[in-house]
Amino acid sequence: MVHVTTRRASFALIGIGAAALAGVMVEPGYAANTAEIYVVQGLPDKSLDVSIDGKSVDTGIATAKVAGPFKVEPGRRTVTFSDDKGVVLEKALTVEAQSSSDVVAHLPASASAAPTMTVFENDLSAVPQGKATLTVAHTAAVPPADIRVNGKVLFENVANGESLTLVVPADTYSVDIVPTGKNGPAVLGPVDLTVKAGGLDRVFAVGDPTKKTMNVAVQVIPTGSKGSDKPDRVNTGTGGQAVEYHGLMVPNILH
Repeated sequence: MVHVTTRRASFALIGIGAAALAGVMVEPGYAANTAEIYVVQGLPDKSLDVSIDGKSVDTGIATAKVAGPFKVEPGRRTVTFSDDKGVVLEKALTVEAQSSSDVVAHLPASASAAPTMTVFENDLSAVPQGKATLTVAHTAAVPPADIRVNGKVLFENVANGESLTLVVPADTYSVDIVPTGKNGPAVLGPVDLTVKAGGLDRVFAVGDPTKKTMNVAVQVIPTGSKGSDKPDRVNTGTGGQAVEYHGLMVPNILH
């Protein structure tokens, strides 16, 4: 059973610098009593088939690709990743009606351990004009790491299977991941990511730096915009500690 937990904290976004992330735009849509599942193929050097509750939904998904959305009935669902040798990974999760989830097949912190699956819930709330929601997920074979934006640590000690979520101005950001408490070498990036306004921009770090297979999976789900383009909040995701820099006040996660 895969459980999804989310920890959030809100604070004012005074300034974050340049912007980031080119992704594929995907239109969301729900029937009254369905949910949507996206699958992210984060296992290096593999081409995987995916089934949900025993029914094939896609085949030959390459590394760092996102497939879906797949509409499912709410309740307990089983997602299976397989290749020509058989089942690679299979886990059950519970989805709610009108929810959106990312199911990520990826390496754990130790690349020698068996692959794992992590589920991230997508917040499709509308964002202020000119802004976007940006989610960065740590799903690579890397110990807890710091995520830097434009050379400054924004979130520290983010573990494998955790994510962070920010509401930011649409722009292009330089993002890299470094070992916690160190300036480098970077295990990923720096990567220029162009964040698109009016959407949920998701970035998944995948792969194994010791085997030079680090990569990113990127996709955008439109959410729509609301209100004015005044500075908004930055929300923490499922883990990591936020830090303070250049007027951006980021409290420690307390819950």
